[in-house]
Amino acid sequence: MRILWIFLCFTTLLFAKIEQFKTIQSDFTQKVTNDQNKTIVYQGSFYATNDKKALWIYEKPVAKKIYFNNTRVLIIEPELEQVIITTLESTPNIAQLLQEAKEISPNKYSTKYQETTYTIFAHKESIDKVVYRDKLDNAVEILFSNQTTNLFLDEELFRAEIPKGYDIVRE
Repeated sequence: MRILWIFLCFTTLLFAKIEQFKTIQSDFTQKVTNDQNKTIVYQGSFYATNDKKALWIYEKPVAKKIYFNNTRVLIIEPELEQVIITTLESTPNIAQLLQEAKEISPNKYSTKYQETTYTIFAHKESIDKVVYRDKLDNAVEILFSNQTTNLFLDEELFRAEIPKGYDIVRE
């Protein structure tokens, strides 16, 4: 559940910064460090459109796909043979984040939603990284690489298919 919250908050924040793009595609490395200085590193690919669709494909350390649209999040976890379906009620309003993000120094922006402050590092119309502390006081850093924008992304990419036999959890 902790990881889900991280993704919900971050993906909505990312949409706030990519609204100028039709599409964005990037590799990512996400580091989550707890208060005992233990770090988990996730790697994968990220795809998003300016109409609020997104897909995170996690490759390491475990395979996972997380699909976002305007109203819900669907997480497919093959190792658990499980799908989690939830809503976006607890995430910040995209338009609000755009309006409230302020440049605090060149190429560095900050915005706050509820109790979380997000710092965005961007240059040349690309997002370099996002850092914040989640509700469990984990330090989260998401680094982006091999980023491209405004390429054609087939709508089929964002259609999640629930594998037969998987448990479905609704939250």
